[in-house]
Amino acid sequence: MTSQPGVTQASVASQSRPPQIASLGWALRRAALMFAMLSAMVVVLMWLFYAGIDPDEAVAGAATTVQSIPADR
Repeated sequence: MTSQPGVTQASVASQSRPPQIASLGWALRRAALMFAMLSAMVVVLMWLFYAGIDPDEAVAGAATTVQSIPADR
């Protein structure tokens, strides 16, 4: 390792700190962000599913399932 002028051992040691543990506020913000993203994805997927239903086929399917009972019975 080469020695650099003006750099002391104390200044090098102060730069290398142990990793900081995440705070409760950070975890709650991250969880809220993930919940918002998940909610948005569910809403978009529900809208796409609803928009994919063809109104003509839905009406045709409902008409074929309803059967009229003959009046002569």
